[in-house]
This record gives sequence, structure tokens and C-alpha cells, in this order.
Amino acid sequence: MRAWLRGGYGGAARPAQPDPRRDSAAGPCGVRTQWPGPREVRAIRLQIYVLRELLAAFGLLFAIVTAIVGAGLLLQFVTSAPELGFGIVAQALLYILPEAFPITLPLSFLVACLLVYGRFSDDNEFLATRMGGIHPWHVVVPAVMVGAFLAVFTVWLNTDVLPWAGLGKRELRTNQIEQLVASIEKGSATSLPLGKKLRFSAASRADDGAFLDVHITGDREAPKAGVDSSDPGASLFAGGEVQAKRAWLWLDRDERALVLKLEDALWVRQGVQGRWTENTFALPLDRLVDASPREQNKRISLLSGTELLYRIRRGSPDAKEQRAVHAELWQRISMGLAPLVFAFLGAPLGLFSARGSRASAFLTGLVIALPVYYPLVRIGENAAREGQLPAPVALLFADVLLAGIGGWLFVRVVRT
Repeated sequence: MRAWLRGGYGGAARPAQPDPRRDSAAGPCGVRTQWPGPREVRAIRLQIYVLRELLAAFGLLFAIVTAIVGAGLLLQFVTSAPELGFGIVAQALLYILPEAFPITLPLSFLVACLLVYGRFSDDNEFLATRMGGIHPWHVVVPAVMVGAFLAVFTVWLNTDVLPWAGLGKRELRTNQIEQLVASIEKGSATSLPLGKKLRFSAASRADDGAFLDVHITGDREAPKAGVDSSDPGASLFAGGEVQAKRAWLWLDRDERALVLKLEDALWVRQGVQGRWTENTFALPLDRLVDASPREQNKRISLLSGTELLYRIRRGSPDAKEQRAVHAELWQRISMGLAPLVFAFLGAPLGLFSARGSRASAFLTGLVIALPVYYPLVRIGENAAREGQLPAPVALLFADVLLAGIGGWLFVRVVRT
């Protein structure tokens, strides 16, 4: 085993040669100890050198890419909920940054591998190691070790941390809505900003607290009021509009719902209109946070890995739901393995291309990750959800494909 690990020039393993100065040494208990030979010492020093360069490049790239992606996610969060105050947005950073890690961590590591190993080959350091009789595998080992550690960490992020972050963001927005409604109940405000989900405004307030000349609008993805589904006005907030002479608004804390009572109201939705003498709507706060059907379908992403496994073992009569649970679990595993896959691909590709420029490494990493890897994962997820392929086959296809290309490149590097 030791002879295989030492390797030889051109990939041929050489048997250990007897060395009296090394083999005759005995330990404190009289047990003979075989000390590392000169080639092993050089290989270890080389691995430490490559590991330091790799970690330094990865740390810098990870900080830069995470800052850029995190700023984009924060902007998206603020745009979707402009009613949130600065304090709530600051708290949301705790939940937004972990959402960026499963993307920025593998991408930064891939670019770091391309940069470090490309420069290692471009500066003829790789040629020097080959001339010194060190097998190329010793050069790639640091990337594989770091990639394996990052893969375990990313799988943990996907299965446990991301659901926690998603629930935390929902809770922040729900609490903010509760505070807004409470402030309107106690004060004299005449509007309730709920972003794109619901817009409530009134001309004035009466002495009894009622809102006068009320105007309510909701976009087509806003939540449907659930009082009377047979009444077209019950779904007025799904792209509808209401004008009422008087209205009352309060918060049902037991049901965590926003309650609207309208009098003498005219509603219009999709060219259909009607009039109410009196009607009451109870809008759950969680539906105000996740209003669109697309967002509601994503609630499965808020389940932890343990909860997904429980659902898989329990089973479900709904085949579509069961396929969605399988696809969600394997999607998290597949994207969690991305750092290890990128290590198998990035290190040989950097040695083979022999380009150590930062621009070339960053551009190559973007091309591999964004137009190739992640779209393949998304296509596999859709195929698994539709039942076209088993979830493990569909979701792990991208990982196996890129790892296979990396293995082929490594063989080319060894034979070159």
C-alpha cells in the first residue's frame, strides 16, 4: 500500500528499496519503524504547498462571490417586501447569506482549482514534480481532500440550514405584517403596505375606527380570500379590485390571519363585477408571505432532510407529491456533492490547460457551473418530478458526467 501511495514516474508503482538507515530504526518499544523516504517527503511538502495556495485562493474568491450573490439575494428580498424596515432587513441577512453558500461555495472552489493548478502548470512547477518522480495524483490529492470536506459541509447546508433559513425569513415577514396591522389598529394610519401581495388604502378614518372610501387591490398571484369560494369576490385579491364605503381591519392572533370587513363594496375581477352589502374576509398571514402558487409549491423546500426521509418512508397516496419529495432530497444531495465533483474536474483541467490567469480561470468556472452543471441539475429535477427518470439517476447524472470528464482529463495528464 505504501509503495502504491508513493507512486512512480509515469504511474508505475515501484517496490520499496531496502535502506539500512531507514529500515533498521526501531521505535521506543522495539518495533521497527519505516520512516518516509526522500520522495515521500517531497510529495508531502508539495501537497502542503498546493493546499496552502488552494485555501488562500478559495477563501478570497468565496468572500467576493458570496458578497455579490448575497447582495443580489438581499435586493430580491427587499423588492418582494418593500414594507420591511431596516431592522428586519438587517436580521434577514442571517437567513439570506446561507442561501448563497450552496452556489457560491462550489463555484468559488472550482475557480480556485482552475486558478491554482493552471498557474502550477503554467509556471512549469508541475513539470518539475514529474521530473522529480512524483506521481500527478499527489498534486491532485489536496483538491480532492478539500472538495470532500466541502461536499459534506454543503450537503449539511442543503438538508438542515437552508430549510431553517427559509422558515426564518417567512417568520420575519409574518411578524412585520403583524406589527403593521397592530400599528394601524392603534393609530390613525389609513394605508397598509404589503408590497405586491395586497394594497390597502383609505381616504380617512371615522371616529369608530372604520376606514372610509377604501380601495383594495391585489395582483394575480395574491392570496385568495377563503370565505366563500363560490362567490367570485372570494378570490378578488387574485388580480381583483375592491372599493368600499366603510371597512374594518384587525388581526386575529389566534388564527394568525388578517381580517377585513367591508360594507357597501363594489368588486371587479377579470371583467366581472358585483356588489356586497357586507362581507368579511380572513387572509392567513402565511399566504400573504407566500402568495403565488409557485411559491406555495416550494414549501416542500422548507422541510429538513430528516423530514424528507420520514415522508419517503411513510409514503404518500399522491404519486406526484411522492416524486416531488424524492426529487427534493436527491437535488440537495446532488448539489451538495458539487465541490467534490468540481475538484475531480477542476484540478486536471487546470493542469491540462496550463492557464494561470485569473480571468481565464473565472470565465472557465462560470461556463462549467452556470450554463452546464446547474442547468443539468435543474433538467434532472424536472425529469424526476414528472416521473420520467428515477430521482437518483436524474439528479446524479450531472455529477457523474463532470466527474467522468475529470477522470478522463486526469488520465490524459498522466500520459502526457
